[in-house]
Amino acid sequence: MFDSATELRRQRRHTGRRRFLIAVLAGVGGYFAYRWWRARPKPLVQRRHGYLTPNRDFYTVSIGGYPEKPDLGRWELRLEGPSGTFSLSLEQIRGLEYRRIAKTFMCISNRVGGDAVGNAEWTATPLAPLLGRVMDGAGPGWRAVFFAADGFYSSVPLEVALDPESYLAYEMNGVALPREHGFPLRVLLPGKYGMKQPRWLERIIVTRDSTSGYWERRGWSESAQVKMTSRFDAARAGPDGSWRVQGVAYCGSLPVGGVEVRVNEGAWQPARLTSAASPNAWSTWEFQWRPNGSGSHVLSVRVIDAKGGRQIEDFSGAFPSGATGLHQVIVEV
Repeated sequence: MFDSATELRRQRRHTGRRRFLIAVLAGVGGYFAYRWWRARPKPLVQRRHGYLTPNRDFYTVSIGGYPEKPDLGRWELRLEGPSGTFSLSLEQIRGLEYRRIAKTFMCISNRVGGDAVGNAEWTATPLAPLLGRVMDGAGPGWRAVFFAADGFYSSVPLEVALDPESYLAYEMNGVALPREHGFPLRVLLPGKYGMKQPRWLERIIVTRDSTSGYWERRGWSESAQVKMTSRFDAARAGPDGSWRVQGVAYCGSLPVGGVEVRVNEGAWQPARLTSAASPNAWSTWEFQWRPNGSGSHVLSVRVIDAKGGRQIEDFSGAFPSGATGLHQVIVEV
């Protein structure tokens, strides 16, 4: 009987090890299969194409829903730093110098060719003059920390917050910020993924402490610097057999310098930019294509920034610092 019990335990241990090994091999195989799949061309998904993304179509990501709209009679933005503390109402912020700027937001988790990116016109006031009221005594290594009503927070080096292209925005595409996009106030920073630019802003602190951020503490990039990207939005045949191919391209803080399209394994050909090339905003582009035959064709796109830098063509996943790779689509002619 004891021999039988010992043999039974031995068999169970062997079966457990075998199941564990199978599970590990299946997981590894699945991971490499996914890496292979994500780099493969996919059928083109026709999207709405335009320079400005309507508010209702603009992507949103939150850590737990959207806060209720605050009572503006009581709401204030509080700024704290080594030289003092002060608060401003939304009415006072709206009375400051303002600009209307185009700016693109992209989620750091956006996949190549994905939808978690959008461009809007923001009405905003420059951030630097406000920080200047509380930052006397601050020096190298200091940071600006942004706190939101939903518990989210993030920080950047003080020099980023003082950049001339850093703002506090209170309107989106000509209307007050919608609730899901940060009413009453959100941060705009140059060249950063969305995770660095909190919505529902309540407080800003200038500090020498090495404060990180909500997503950074969960392994995402501290710098969150945007990776250049380009995307196909639409491809439609004309009556003469030519095709109009459209898309967007984004280079972070630098303007788009040019866009190129490749058909199958042919040479890269220039596309035409159809919108202004501005810092911190995407550009729309168009490519006229006359297929040399029917069937499936693979189209690829890449972007060059205003200084001649090219987007990274090798595929990588979004974690921890943003996805890279060429958007490739299959068009049936």
